[in-house]
Amino acid sequence: MAKAESCTRNSVECLNVDFMRSLVKQYSELGQWSSAFFWADAAAASSGSEVPSGDDIWLLASTMLAKGELHRAAHAVTSRGLHTNHLLCLGVAMRAYITAKEPETALTLMDECYPPLLEPKNMDQTHNRALAGVQVWQSKALALQGRREAAIEALTSALRADVACYEALDLLLEQHALTPSQESDLIESLPINNQLNAAEAALLRVAYRERLLRYAPLRTLSTDNENTSRTAVDIARSCSITGAEAKGRRLAAAGEWTAALKALDEAGPWSCPDVRTACLVELKKSPDLFTFAHCLIDAYPQNWTSWYAVGCYYYLIGNFEFTRRYLSKACSIPESGGCVWLAYGHSFAANGEHNEAMAAYIKAHQLMPGSYLPLLYAGVECSLLNNINMCEGFMTKAAILHSNAESAENVDDSDIENLGRWERVTKAVGSAHIAHEAGAAAYAAGDYEAARTLWLRALHSAGHMKEQNPMWAATLDGLGHVSRVLGRPTEALRWHERALALRPARSASLAAKGLCLALLGRETEAADALHSALARDPDNVVAIALLDAIIDRLDAALTEEELPQFPFPEVNISLPAPATPVDNPATPHQKAHDDTNMSDMSMSFD
Repeated sequence: MAKAESCTRNSVECLNVDFMRSLVKQYSELGQWSSAFFWADAAAASSGSEVPSGDDIWLLASTMLAKGELHRAAHAVTSRGLHTNHLLCLGVAMRAYITAKEPETALTLMDECYPPLLEPKNMDQTHNRALAGVQVWQSKALALQGRREAAIEALTSALRADVACYEALDLLLEQHALTPSQESDLIESLPINNQLNAAEAALLRVAYRERLLRYAPLRTLSTDNENTSRTAVDIARSCSITGAEAKGRRLAAAGEWTAALKALDEAGPWSCPDVRTACLVELKKSPDLFTFAHCLIDAYPQNWTSWYAVGCYYYLIGNFEFTRRYLSKACSIPESGGCVWLAYGHSFAANGEHNEAMAAYIKAHQLMPGSYLPLLYAGVECSLLNNINMCEGFMTKAAILHSNAESAENVDDSDIENLGRWERVTKAVGSAHIAHEAGAAAYAAGDYEAARTLWLRALHSAGHMKEQNPMWAATLDGLGHVSRVLGRPTEALRWHERALALRPARSASLAAKGLCLALLGRETEAADALHSALARDPDNVVAIALLDAIIDRLDAALTEEELPQFPFPEVNISLPAPATPVDNPATPHQKAHDDTNMSDMSMSFD
C-alpha cells in the first residue's frame, strides 16, 4: 500500500500544473523573473504530453523575454512552430526580435502565420485583443524599416480590432500620423459600444476626445455646479495620470506654459518629457532644463526624448553647434518624433540659415503630417526669403489643419480656393499664433489691410491671454505699426501703449510710441519717449535717427526771442605795465597791476 502511494506521488499526474501557472503569474507580478522562469519551465514540462501547450510556452517565453534573453525567447516559440498557429506566442516572438533590432525577422514570422488567425472575430474579444497586440508590434517593426504608411495602417487595424488598445491610439496621435479629419473619422468609426460596457465606453470616448482636441482651450466647470454636474467618468479622468497628461498637453498647446508644467507635475516628474522640455524652453528655465535633461540621460539613454532635452538646453543657452549635435543623436533613434526636426530647424533659423531651416521643417512635416507647426514655421521662413506665394500657401494649410484639430470639423480646401491671397488664411485661421505670423508676413509683403485683419483675429483668438502673456505685445506693436502706416497715428499710439503695459522696458515699443507722438505734433513727449528707448537700448538706430530729427525740428521752430540768454559776468582784464629795464629796476612799491587770476593756468609738470 505504501509503495502504491509512493508511485502515485512520484508520477507526473500528481503535479498541479495550474498551481505552477499561478506561481508564474505571482512571481511575474513581483518581478522575480528567475522564479517565474523556473515554474514556467516546470509547467511546460509537466503538462502531461510530449508537446507542451501554446499557453505554457507563451508563459515560458515571456519570462525569458523579461530576463532579457531575447533570442532564447524567440527560439522557444519558433522551434515548436507555435508562431504559425498561436497569437500570443507570435506576439512574444515578434517583440523579442523587435527589441533585438531585427524587424525583418519579426515581419517574416507574421508572414508565416496562418492567415485566418490574423482576422478579427466578432464574438471572441480575447482573440481580438491578442490580434491587436500583434498588429501593434507589426507597426513598430514597420516603423523601424521606415514604412510609415504601412505602420499607420497596422495601428488603425489594431484599434478597430480592439477599441480598448490605448497604445495604438497613443502612437497614432503622439506622432501626428493622421490629419485631424482622419483622426476624427477613425474615432467615430470604432465599435466602442459593441466591445465595452456603457460606463467603460463613456470613459474611453472622453479619453479619446481629449486626445483629439489637443489644441482646443480647456473649459472648466463653474464651482457652483462642480459637485452636481460631474459624473463618475469626469472624476476618474480628473484623478488619472493620463487625464493630467492630456490637460498638460492642451495647456502647452495654448501657450500656458506655467499651468502646463503644474499639470504635468500632477502626472509625475517623468511624464511627457518632450512637452515638459518645451515648457522649460519657453519659460527660459535653463537650470531646471539642465537638471531634467541630465536626469533623463542617466535614466533613459536609449530614449530619443533624453537627447532631445539635452539639445533643447543648448538651444536655450544659444550654443547651436551642440544643439545640432545632440538633436542629430535624437534623430538617429528610429522612434524619434517630428518635434526633434522642428527644434533642428529652429537652430538653423536662429542663425539666419533659412534654406537649412526649411529643409528641417519639411522633414518634420513628413514625419508628423497631422501637425500644423511644421507648415507654420515653413511659412515663416518663406516670408523671410520674400517668397510670398509659398508663404501664403503654407500658412493656409497650417490654418486648415489647426482648425480641423480644434473643432473636430473639417474645413474643405474647396471652400476657400477662390478667395484672395490672404483672404484664404483669414477664412480658415483659428489659431492666434498662425494669425500673428500670417499678419507679419502680410505686413512685410505690403498688404497692410490684410495684416491688420489678421492681427485683430490673433487678438480675438488669444482671448484673455492677450492681457496676461507678454508675448502678445508683439501683436499689439504690429497693430500699432500698421495703423500708423494706414494714417491712424492716434489709434497706433493706443496699441503701442497697450504693448508697453505688457512689456514696459521694450526699447522698440518706446521708439514706436515716440514716432506716433511726433506725428501727432507732440514733439516734447516724443523726445521723452525716445530718450527712454535709448536708455534701455543705446544702439536703437530708429530712436537715434528720430531723436535727431525731432531735436532739429524743435531747434528750427525756435525764434530769436525764444533762444535762451545766458548773461556772462564782467571780467576786468588790464594790460600789464611795460617791463622795467634791468639797469633801472622799479622800486618795490611800483608793482604792475593785473587782475587776471593765473593761479590755475600753470603748465608746470613738477
